[in-house]
Amino acid sequence: MEVTQQQSRSTEFEYVELILLAILVGVLGALGNLGFRALIDLSMWVFHGLEWAALGIPRGGLFKLLVPVVLLSGGAALLLLNLVFPGDVLGYGFPKFLEIVNLGNARVKRRWIAAKALGAAVSLGAGASVGREGPIAQIGGAIGSAVVRLRRRSIEQTKVLVAAGAGAGIATTFNAPIGGLMFAQEIVLLGEMELGNLTLLIIATMSAVVTERSLMGNAAVFHPTIFVLRSYWELVSYGVMGSLLGALGAAFIRMFQGTADAFKRLQLPQWMKLGLGLMVVGIIVALVPENFADGYPVIDRALAGDFTLAKMGTLTAAKMVACSVSLGCGAPGGVFGPIFFIGTMAGGTFQRLSALIVPRLTGPRGSYALVGLGAFLSGVTHAPLTALFLLFEMTQDYQVALPAMIAAVTSLVVARYIVPFSIDVYALARAGKELEVGKERQILMQIPVAAVMAHDVTVVHPNDSLAEVLSAAGETHQATLPVVDSDGECTGAVAVRDLLAVLGRGSDLGPLVNAHDLASRGCCTVGPEASLDEAAQLMEREGIDEIAVTDSAAGGKLLGLVSRQHVAQALSRMTVSLSSLATRDSNIFWANGYRVTRVIVPPAAHGKTLRALNTRARFGVSVLAVRGVSEPSEGFVPIAADRPLQRGDLIAVAGRPAALRGFMRELEGGTDRSGNKGGRD
Repeated sequence: MEVTQQQSRSTEFEYVELILLAILVGVLGALGNLGFRALIDLSMWVFHGLEWAALGIPRGGLFKLLVPVVLLSGGAALLLLNLVFPGDVLGYGFPKFLEIVNLGNARVKRRWIAAKALGAAVSLGAGASVGREGPIAQIGGAIGSAVVRLRRRSIEQTKVLVAAGAGAGIATTFNAPIGGLMFAQEIVLLGEMELGNLTLLIIATMSAVVTERSLMGNAAVFHPTIFVLRSYWELVSYGVMGSLLGALGAAFIRMFQGTADAFKRLQLPQWMKLGLGLMVVGIIVALVPENFADGYPVIDRALAGDFTLAKMGTLTAAKMVACSVSLGCGAPGGVFGPIFFIGTMAGGTFQRLSALIVPRLTGPRGSYALVGLGAFLSGVTHAPLTALFLLFEMTQDYQVALPAMIAAVTSLVVARYIVPFSIDVYALARAGKELEVGKERQILMQIPVAAVMAHDVTVVHPNDSLAEVLSAAGETHQATLPVVDSDGECTGAVAVRDLLAVLGRGSDLGPLVNAHDLASRGCCTVGPEASLDEAAQLMEREGIDEIAVTDSAAGGKLLGLVSRQHVAQALSRMTVSLSSLATRDSNIFWANGYRVTRVIVPPAAHGKTLRALNTRARFGVSVLAVRGVSEPSEGFVPIAADRPLQRGDLIAVAGRPAALRGFMRELEGGTDRSGNKGGRD
């Protein structure tokens, strides 16, 4: 009982400490945002003030042709910054930030605080069509990561506090604490919802906004006119607008990624790509001056109902191109500002067209521009709650709720139907990096195919007749019959279900058909070292139930089969194993001679990482989970490759007995300790 009470007090103290850290993250995030804004103002004064005046651009006429010179000078400054912070300045960095938070150890470089702030400030000051919100989220995340390092925390807690820093930055940018909270939860944490985590996010964003308001007052970024809903029949118009903006959002995502891919394919050095892109953006700004930088003052004018139909249509198209080129060529910044701009102009454009066609179902211009902002944000980022709460806090008018909900949801549905990924994760998904990875998939990523595959496989040979193939199919439970040649190489596979189609064509085919004719060419295979997650994803993509396991080093020699059933059984065993290891048994045998065992990290292994140990390649073992010595109440959780092991950590390891012994000797410093239990529990 006394031990339980001590653990309870320890847990309570730890949570109070987390709350204090969240407050600190919020306060520092607000200060970081204020510093970032000051840098933007300074950069605007240098490039848009001094340099524009020196070149005579405000005079108009032919002097406008000198606008690209300002963009190019900004590009030169960015290249110099990139020499100081190599690899951390150029390009659209928010997807990388999401990857670090959701797939890595959630530790953001501290130098990002300076690198992202300086890079984005120069980019905006020179006039590139980028946003300030992505950089401020990364700055806030870096601040959160730096605060966490004051007190060693688990990866999960680090992840939440990094997201809290990002949310604090967004909250202070828009004077919207709930909007910042939704940004952190919906975009950074990908919708993960745990009450304790949500509390920390609320505390951080509220602390940030309170700090900002105490220093700067209750100032708003945008100043929309009073929202007006003349008739509930207007909701039909808002639904149509949401659908159209969803389609436009999907088109923008593809344009954005297509432009980035085009710049990557250019066989030019980075400085030339940056210069070429900024030259194009400078020409656009010279022709359409309202497209300068993120265009916040222009958004305010559109929310007030300014601009003609032709002007708003032109601004929509120009910003889509300018933003895609700016970030595609390597200029640092975010996409929220351009998204706000495009959504506002597209909403106003829709209102003008709708007023011509169905004037009785159309309200004032500013109202449609405002809802268009939120609807386009929802469709492009796949974050409807963030969009809705930003609108609510911007207007302080809940009359906007119904139109905004309808437009945001319809936009999201249409956009996701056309492009299933948001603008921030599209490139990562194409690279095979799925951010929404649950604990089950994290476990499957740690288990090699060799641990569960079936070795006793029924096979057929290329010259086997149809009768022999049917006989083999009747004697096995396999869904697939690998076709193996005389050298043991897998040359194809016969799907048992396809044999029914052959039989349905008549018995005359029997003497004419052999296994080679029936087999699919280039069948899907995996290597024994591949993870079960890779195998499961391949089976899902190809719509098959089994995959041949082959040895590519031996010319494709068949080693066995892995099936969906093997994956399900392995996941079930591992779930039970981790539960059992946490309570009683130190060894559990499973999967053809493999076993799961608990190992206490010895002093010699303190500070080492799984990436450095290279456990899979060197020892043939998989470290499945860890119970941290400082967070025993969390139980076993999946372990990141870059997480340093701590003396006393309890890790769950799977492998063959001999491999496990070798791994434990390595942890203990490489000495031979086969005569005792070493670090085992």
